[in-house]
Amino acid sequence: MLLHYSILSLFGFLSVVYGVSTNVTVEELINAVGAPKCMQKCVNSFIVDLHDALTNSSIKNATRVMCDKYDLFVDCARNDRYVCPYEMVYNFTFEGINSFCSKKDAPHSECLDKQFSFIAGACDKKCHLAHQIDDMFQRRTIKIMAKHSGNPQVFIDNLTEFCQSLSCFIPCFKRSLEYKCGEEGHHFLVHAARPFYSLVREIKNKPGVKPLIEKRIPKTCHFLFNKAVLDYYTTY
Repeated sequence: MLLHYSILSLFGFLSVVYGVSTNVTVEELINAVGAPKCMQKCVNSFIVDLHDALTNSSIKNATRVMCDKYDLFVDCARNDRYVCPYEMVYNFTFEGINSFCSKKDAPHSECLDKQFSFIAGACDKKCHLAHQIDDMFQRRTIKIMAKHSGNPQVFIDNLTEFCQSLSCFIPCFKRSLEYKCGEEGHHFLVHAARPFYSLVREIKNKPGVKPLIEKRIPKTCHFLFNKAVLDYYTTY
């Protein structure tokens, strides 16, 4: 289950920074990571709506729209909980969005609405994150999994170059978002990192699992499960 959490945490983060332009559809991504088909009804539409809210400059109050769409997703998942009992996985994967949208003050941020897409695009140009995603989905095995159904371990085995780009993208995104939006940008990053902190706690509570996780996940991705690195990303 921790292996699924690992890939779903990456998927959750990718859904937040999906401002980068890729040729990969949400359905292909869900299939490739080996997620159950029943997840697609609620997850696919939510990710598409999330992407539109954070990248479409014509949408005003994008962060509020994001939270409204998340509420609809929660309702959908709750209604389907008996035929698709993956609420625990959803809670883990989208923990950052949930915490952001549940905070007491209004989630709407004018600065994030204006800057999010621009910053994501600029950092992608520097770090080539979208290119790595597209390149990964051109590989024969991933193509087959994206069309039908995948295997989490096989997908993780193909993340080496993606994580290299991600290790460039996240610091760039952090610096730019905090520079442009100050504490609002910082708070968003804190929320986005929550699934990874949860995974670190899970690994800490099960020491025997850590060597297995490190062995089965490419070394370039290990920074995502390093508390010291996460603390750096979330320190203002």
